[in-house]
Amino acid sequence: MPKLHALGLKGPAAILTALAATLVWAGPAHADAPSGTTANLLPGLSQATDLGPVASSTPLDLVVTLARPDAAGERAYIAATADPGSPQYRHFLTPAQFAQRFGVPDAEVAKVRDFLSAGGLTVGHVSTAGDQLSVRGSAADVEALFRTAVHSFSAQGKRFVANLSAPSFPSDLPIANIVGLETLTSFTVPHHAGGQQSTCLPLGVTCTDTCLPAVGCTGGTTPADLAGVYQRPASARGAGQGLAVLGEGQSDDVIADLRAFEQHFGLSQVPVTVKHPAGDTDFSDDSGRPEWDIDTQASSALADQASGLTLYFGTDLSDADVARVFSMFTDDADGPMQASASYGECESLPGVSSLVSTTIAQTPLGDYVGLGNDMDATLDQITRQAAAEGKTIFASTGDNGSSCPVVALPGIGSANGLLNEGVPVTNSPASLPYVTAVGGTVLYTDGHGHRVREYGWTHSGGGDTLVTPAPDYQQGVSGLSLPCVTDPGVTCRGIADVAAQSGDALGNGFDIVMDGTYTDAGGSGTSLSAPLLQGLWADVQSAAPTSGGWGFANESLYRAGKADQSASFFDVSSFDPTTGVPSSNGLYPTLPGWDYVTGWGTPKVDGLIGFLQQQ
Repeated sequence: MPKLHALGLKGPAAILTALAATLVWAGPAHADAPSGTTANLLPGLSQATDLGPVASSTPLDLVVTLARPDAAGERAYIAATADPGSPQYRHFLTPAQFAQRFGVPDAEVAKVRDFLSAGGLTVGHVSTAGDQLSVRGSAADVEALFRTAVHSFSAQGKRFVANLSAPSFPSDLPIANIVGLETLTSFTVPHHAGGQQSTCLPLGVTCTDTCLPAVGCTGGTTPADLAGVYQRPASARGAGQGLAVLGEGQSDDVIADLRAFEQHFGLSQVPVTVKHPAGDTDFSDDSGRPEWDIDTQASSALADQASGLTLYFGTDLSDADVARVFSMFTDDADGPMQASASYGECESLPGVSSLVSTTIAQTPLGDYVGLGNDMDATLDQITRQAAAEGKTIFASTGDNGSSCPVVALPGIGSANGLLNEGVPVTNSPASLPYVTAVGGTVLYTDGHGHRVREYGWTHSGGGDTLVTPAPDYQQGVSGLSLPCVTDPGVTCRGIADVAAQSGDALGNGFDIVMDGTYTDAGGSGTSLSAPLLQGLWADVQSAAPTSGGWGFANESLYRAGKADQSASFFDVSSFDPTTGVPSSNGLYPTLPGWDYVTGWGTPKVDGLIGFLQQQ
């Protein structure tokens, strides 16, 4: 098959056309798997070193997803909650109400539990809707129950386990997906360069900090800067709204940094609650502290009157534990209506038979398109439930430009951060239809809450999601034009949906406290953009007539953008001063109107509030 970099084609449409030619289509997107099996098989294993069967006592940590019976009804209900003419308008379901209306029938859940228990596996927590089962067991029991061998593998110095064949089970069980049969694929947080200082050559522009020749000003923004730039009314500071961060590991030091940040900027202390998934016990990992510092401080900086900040923290960023964290947020009946998730992995491409890794990126395993854990199938259900409850998860589009973190192996790809790997695949969970995907911008201010210049960051994630049809709220959006590679007659979902400052990881960013030290422009990347949007959305929510707010954000954001973009958004279509051309993330430029890098642009909080209050 031809390699994309050798095709001599230019532009997103040409690249996607070439990609489509390399695929072997095996049915419609998100089609049901054959009876009695799921698509959980990591492609490319023959290119790794097989170290043989795992020890029979090796523990495996799984999440078994059961298919809910009425996905179409769920989507219709979500759309109705945003339709002023519908009796369901802004009538959001509680987790218990969702379970009663759309959940897996108790008898079906019981059948699956009996099957798993009879096979020696321990069934732990079960989600309210009965569709997410936390399961643990030995490799020997998993192999026998699902009729697949599990081996250890090595590739580029990394060891992992993976099943050798697709799992099978009785065909009358509603098992839709199994997460955790392989341990290679996991979520990653972006790399953070932190704030940097530089000398100044005046370019005739007044800025907050320093300047670089021919680039313009760099330096840190503050909560007051962003409140002014994004036109947050003084009366809208998140009162009555909760915030959430989805993460892992230690939290005490993250809370300490948040308190130091609040003190530095004279902000109110937001009460913090920490919640862990049932069964998780080890929260010693502290490697994500810089990320969680950004998430907590950026969220609360712009919503410092929020009623609270909940940290939903798991043990690690394995796919199974991330699924449990997402489900815990969705199932929390008393929890916040918005959350930030600043991590991700490449979207999975269901319905496409194994994409040979050498076709696109020359990675040994190519799991970025594989269905090893098929994480999207699980998170799509969880986030769809959240949307029916009126909740919104703001997810970073990633820091790899018009590509995704291909594979987290030493020497193979960047895993995540500041490298466009040339793979036209978007970042999940931002790519999912019931998640708000947040892109990044480089923002210069005058230090007094006024925008000097804002343009799309060259490494901001975004693009065509390849196989996910554009949801109802994206229909009719000018600028959304790229087809699904599996069906050229269908326009696919595009991301980002909206954007906020990411900085450029060279000195432009958000001032935060990191590891106990105040850091100028230390917050950067789209992992800054997502929590900033959460805080801004909480401000918009605080002006809603009820504590339930306006519902899933995308429904409101797209209605506002279609009605009058300029009233609710700053259209990020300016030129990148380093090149003199419209800023681009690789394949996709920032253009007037909605675009694949910054979506509708950056928000005008007062405009969004005014629009929604008139609905």
